[in-house]
Amino acid sequence: MGQCLCKSSTASDPYHPLDEQLFTTKTIELMRASAGQIVPEESSGIKFLYIGAINDLFNTVNGLYVKLEEVDKLQKDGKSIEKPIRAFLKALKVIGKFYDTFLRLSDFKIDEFVQVRKDEACGGYIHWFVMKEEMKTLEKEKPFDVEGLKGSVDHQFGVAQKLFHKL
Repeated sequence: MGQCLCKSSTASDPYHPLDEQLFTTKTIELMRASAGQIVPEESSGIKFLYIGAINDLFNTVNGLYVKLEEVDKLQKDGKSIEKPIRAFLKALKVIGKFYDTFLRLSDFKIDEFVQVRKDEACGGYIHWFVMKEEMKTLEKEKPFDVEGLKGSVDHQFGVAQKLFHKL
């Protein structure tokens, strides 16, 4: 099985992605906990919720592309991009909730790959958090950097795809 990428950093690695000034203590504990520690009494219900969380995350991330296309088109036409930016920010907030749900459901022993998927989700969650924080600056820039943000959406899309690993 994989090792949780969100565990404490080593002395040789001064970068600590789970800075307690950025993340709540509960979030840090959730991300550091090993996956698959709880064997559910009724595994089919938990697995249904688990797969649903992956699908919700995937579909919402995929929807970010549509919102970026709208921003790009309106911006090129010299029109206001405020409405699609608000929609993008709302979807971005929801993505964080889906990561949280997925990480919580990763406590259950879904299968032998639950830790691998949780490791991937931890990295995606940290990337999402940085992306969300960067949006506070990006949304004020003129012109709005659609292409720069598309790279971050691509990363999130790749993470969401990897969560389907061996399901």
